[in-house]
Parts: sequence; C-alpha cells; structure tokens
Amino acid sequence: MNDLILAFEVLLSVYKDGAYSTIELNKRVNGASNQAIVTRIVYGVLQKDVQLEYYLSKITAKRPSKTIAVLIKLGLYCLLYIDSIPDYALVNSIVSICEKYGKRQLKGFVNATLKNFDVNKIELPSDKIERLSVTASVPLWLVKKYVKQYGFERSESFLSAPTFTKEHLRNNSKRLSLSQLENKLAERHVEYVQSQADGLFVDNCAFVKGLCEKGMAMFQSLTSMLAVKAMELKDGENVLDLCSAPGGKTVYMSESANVKIVACDIHEHRLELIRAYANRMGANNIDIILNDACVFNDAFEGKFDKTLCDVPCSGFGVASKKPDIYLNASADKIDQLAEIQYKILTNASKYTKRRIVYSTCTTLREENYNIVGKFVKNNPDWEVLSSNQYLPDGNGQDGFFVAVLEKRNGK
Repeated sequence: MNDLILAFEVLLSVYKDGAYSTIELNKRVNGASNQAIVTRIVYGVLQKDVQLEYYLSKITAKRPSKTIAVLIKLGLYCLLYIDSIPDYALVNSIVSICEKYGKRQLKGFVNATLKNFDVNKIELPSDKIERLSVTASVPLWLVKKYVKQYGFERSESFLSAPTFTKEHLRNNSKRLSLSQLENKLAERHVEYVQSQADGLFVDNCAFVKGLCEKGMAMFQSLTSMLAVKAMELKDGENVLDLCSAPGGKTVYMSESANVKIVACDIHEHRLELIRAYANRMGANNIDIILNDACVFNDAFEGKFDKTLCDVPCSGFGVASKKPDIYLNASADKIDQLAEIQYKILTNASKYTKRRIVYSTCTTLREENYNIVGKFVKNNPDWEVLSSNQYLPDGNGQDGFFVAVLEKRNGK
C-alpha cells in the first residue's frame, strides 16, 4: 500500500505540477519498502501514458479530474503489467488512496471502473496509424510524422522495439584498457557482450557501480560513443564542445587523443556536472566555461580545429529511458528546437577550421537531416561527409543522429 501511495504521489507531481519523474523519485523513493517496484510503476505509467489515456477514454463516460485520472491510470497499469499484486488487493488499495486524498465521494466510481476493466473488451482503433499510436504508446501526431518519414513498417518496427535493460559500459582508457575491464568483469562472473563502439553491454550491479565510482569505467551509450568517434581527433588539436553537460562526450574526447578541449554550457549548475565528472575520470585537459551556444562568441572565432555540436533536442530517440518525454512534447516545440539547433550549428561553423560533428538523440528529420541540409545550402564552404540516423533496435542502440561536416579546403 505504501509503495502504491509513493508511486501515486510521484505521478501526481509529474502530471499536475510538471515535475521530472527522476527527480521526484529520488526525493521520495527512499521511503519505499520496495524501491524497484515503485520505480517500475512510475516509469511504466509514464511510458504507457498514451495507451492508458486511450483505455481511460473508453471506460469512462466523462473524463475525470486530473487526480482521479492519474489514480485510475496507476490502477490500469498495475492490472495490466504488474503480476505481483493480486487484482482485488490492488483495487482495494487504489480505492483507499482515493479516500486518503479527499475524494471519498468518488470511491465507488474508481472501484467500479477498475473492477469492470477488461482490456479484451476494448477495441483498438481500426486505422493502423492510430492503432500503432495506442499499442506503442506514442502520441498520434508523432506517429504520423514517423510514418511520413520512414514508412509504416519501419516506424512500427522501431516504435515497437522491446525495452533494452542492459547498460552500455566503457573503460576509462587513462586507467584501464578494455581487455583489463573485461578481465575484471570475468573475475567477478559479470556477464558482458561487446558492442560495435568498443564498449560492453552489462547488467548493472554493485561491482560495476564500484568501477564507475572509482573512475575506472563509466556508463555511456553506444551511439554517444559513435558521435565522439566521428570527430576523429588527432594529437595537438583544439576542440570545442558547445553543449557539453553532463560531460560524457567531453571526457571521452579527452581520452581519445592528446587534445585541448573547451567545454561549454549555458547554466553554471550544469558546468558543475562536467567538472565533477571530469575530476572523477582524471580528465585534466578540459577547460570548462559558461557560454550560450546560441549567441555568437567572438573570442571563439576561428580558434578550433574541430567542434562537437550535441545540440538540445526533443530526445525522442531515448524515450524508453526518459519516460515522461512525450508528456509535454508538441510539433510547435519541435519547430522551436529546430531554430535553436540551426543557430548553434551556424555559430559553430564560425569557430571551426576543419570539422563539425552535429548530433542529436532524436529521430525526426526536422531536427536532423533538415538542419544539416539547410546549413550546407546556406554555407557552401561546408560539405556533409556522412550522416547516419540510428533508430532504436531493442538491442542497445538508441535513436541517434550523427552528421560529419567538413570545411572545404579547411586548414
């Protein structure tokens, strides 16, 4: 019961107050008897929000208040996806929460709604795009964009990819080789699978966490590492990371060659994240400074050999890891992000002598190919050497975009 109350309180903060689920969980989860189940329920409800919203619309004649809607979504999710709580006990607990939060007059409504719920009696939309929106639990407007850009079958494939539970781990090459990391894992009987980015897929455990805390290894996504590899850094180069926080790519670049790196972010508290990460990893070739990537900085002009533009984006490519990402997303916000992304890329071109790597963790052309295409059209002294759109595959690959731009006759 207490675990369900905690899950409900976190969800209410997210839905009603716009709180971030991860932050709210960190605040409250220490009071849970089973932290794992609270986390699973909170993330699960958010990941299945579109689906649960559809079911809610089919089992209620009139949309309930936000508090009751959140409560019913919590109940529906547990009925569908949590086998460890008997249905009768779950419904009784949800009804008790209803009373606890001053909605005593709605106990009967909540009780009847959940007791009578039968997912097999709810018809899915006849239109295949609308049906995919419900089954994949992705906003309809976004599914329509995907189908237009990728076709239905490809969209269905990556939107329905199973959640990948392993973490991607890499060695800190300043302290440990990849083979030494493999040996340490093998000695502790920690199973791993090699990835295409010179990393390892592992199950998170106390031993792996210990390696990360000691700065011997760190979690970094496969696609994030591929973006850094695309920089093709060489000794002696001056490198700019325009949107660096929390610092994963910056630190990886610092290990890739004997280079000097300037790492930037717009917020001081995010610079602290970079500093803390760099210190833990022993990265001492990074200059961390406050800078707005959208505003031209004349002190940077022509100063850098290569620049990484890992720009702010919608993050749809990592939605499985950020379950509340769809809640406030909209087509208008994508347009706003595109303006920011183009400004950052344009500024980067004025700072950079040879190469820019433009990357995002999203899957929309509006933030990826369209930005790069518009840039090279307006800046003929730059060309696209390569561009790759990675899509979630259920095997550890996130949705990610990496484009390599080179300055013609760059010196």
